[in-house]
Amino acid sequence: LRNRKAIISGLILQFVVLPFLGFLTVTILQMDNVTGITLLVITSSPGGSYSNWWCSVFNADLALSVTMTAISTIVAMVMLPLNLMIYSKLAFNQADKDFVHMIDFGPLFTSLVVVFAAISLGVVATDKIDSHNFNLQANRFGNFAGV
Repeated sequence: LRNRKAIISGLILQFVVLPFLGFLTVTILQMDNVTGITLLVITSSPGGSYSNWWCSVFNADLALSVTMTAISTIVAMVMLPLNLMIYSKLAFNQADKDFVHMIDFGPLFTSLVVVFAAISLGVVATDKIDSHNFNLQANRFGNFAGV
């Protein structure tokens, strides 16, 4: 959490800018309900752990990527439904339909919990097992699992 500016920037981009751009795309292209809601779900969802894999492969700031994934996963539990509620009502102007209640949030929250649990397990394992060999093998396994 030392790089607060990067984390705050990432959260603003992930949960304010990206959903708004998704809303603009849905509105400008006049997408139908199914396609539009799908795009709103995608642009309102948190960044995935796939970015962690890319950071590992290209030797980028993996700690920042993992931190952002963990934080955005937690924040998404509130922001995902909130963004969907706001932008679906604005995009489709249909007071008689509540698109947010039509979405099955069970699988969405399950995937958020799985990502958070995997990150937590990795952080705890790295903290408890102080071995360069373990870190090397875990990194190789993670890269292989990402493929």
